[in-house]
Amino acid sequence: MDGVTHTAMQHVLDTLVGRDAASGNLAPRLAVSWEAPDPTTWVFKMRPGVKFHDGSDFTANDVKASLERIVAQKGPLAPLFASVETVEATDPMTLRLKTKQPVGTIPASATLLTVGPAAKINTDGFFNAPVGTGPFKYASWRADADLRIEANDQYWGGPPAAKAIVFKYIPEVAARMTALETGEIDFTWRIPGDQLDGLKKNADLKVETTPSHEYYFTWMNSSRDVYSDKRIRQAMIYALDIDTLAKDLLTGIGQRATAPIPPTVFGYAAQTPYKYDVAKAKQLLAEAGKPNGFETSFIWYTGTAPQDRELTQAFIAYWAAIGVKVKSDEQERATWLDNLIKLNWDMDFQTNAVTTGDADFTLGRLYHSRANRNGYKNPELDKLLDDAAAASDQNKRKELYAQAQKIIWDDAVGIFPFDLLATFGYRKTVEGFVPTPSAFLSFYNTLSKR
Repeated sequence: MDGVTHTAMQHVLDTLVGRDAASGNLAPRLAVSWEAPDPTTWVFKMRPGVKFHDGSDFTANDVKASLERIVAQKGPLAPLFASVETVEATDPMTLRLKTKQPVGTIPASATLLTVGPAAKINTDGFFNAPVGTGPFKYASWRADADLRIEANDQYWGGPPAAKAIVFKYIPEVAARMTALETGEIDFTWRIPGDQLDGLKKNADLKVETTPSHEYYFTWMNSSRDVYSDKRIRQAMIYALDIDTLAKDLLTGIGQRATAPIPPTVFGYAAQTPYKYDVAKAKQLLAEAGKPNGFETSFIWYTGTAPQDRELTQAFIAYWAAIGVKVKSDEQERATWLDNLIKLNWDMDFQTNAVTTGDADFTLGRLYHSRANRNGYKNPELDKLLDDAAAASDQNKRKELYAQAQKIIWDDAVGIFPFDLLATFGYRKTVEGFVPTPSAFLSFYNTLSKR
């Protein structure tokens, strides 16, 4: 499900837990509270008096059915709940999860747990016309055209500001910008950097940016001989003038990264940046037995994020300056993904989003030895990640993730050059929108007065 569709659906199917737009902290949604009475138990208390759009009562059993469906579907969210052993609605307003081992990430993962009615969520075609508890009701959908949702006046948080929202499908950037400027649409997001200045000159529009959960990275396959030496990996970072690249190619849409995860994410800890130092890069290559450099390649797919082609070309030029000849292996996304999972690559260039806003979603999912996503394995890092994921004490989790990030950064498991900014453009008749780092936006308080 893409960010636009998921944004629309989270207005229809409410989530168990949310995040406060201002602080980024976990906040009540369909669950009003949660606690871990023991290391392998999480108990959620449901919000009373909530109704589904069809008039039926919301209960803990609906959450149980929705969670069990996610696990049974074995989709991208299933691994977040892989440690859940049993799900029990102990009474209509209480859900109890028992896990195989201590898991401190369950509340954060619950921000992606959308809830439908137990009696309908597993029926064929449910998601073609979903029924939820959210601030908007599903109204209509036309393939490759638009999706319409209408206000739920009985919403537990009060009626939304708008009577209806229409999400239009406009895949071409130029057409989307024109639609905004002419008033065909009121709002859009993920605006490319080369479009920002033009939009800012339009007196009828407002343009905003905010730090996001999304970032660029390049992995080096540590299972390949040349990248098994961290000095080689470090040399590849020292060879890049990241500040200049951010200024020249990502103005308004990106900034230099300071950790393997963005600062908007729970558990982030700033690291010491690698300086642009060609001499240092060459020294490290020589120490690692590659004084004349080497040949390698990286895989990527078009559209991974803004300025992807320009960045790949710039990286190749910088690496050539230290004697490393890099072939750009551009692939179709399906081919790229297949090769990525099979570790059939030297380097990989892409973006990622910390979807839950919690460090474990990226660090635990991608850098633990059992994941084997980039050939890097470190028992010390594994223990830190296991302990952090298990801890229900959130301050303890922060400490452990800080240690984990230092290992990933200092060992140059990957190159983490840029954090991406979320970009929004909308007509000045739009009121009440609050930018957030999440790719899944909330238009609950947003209204267009035209």
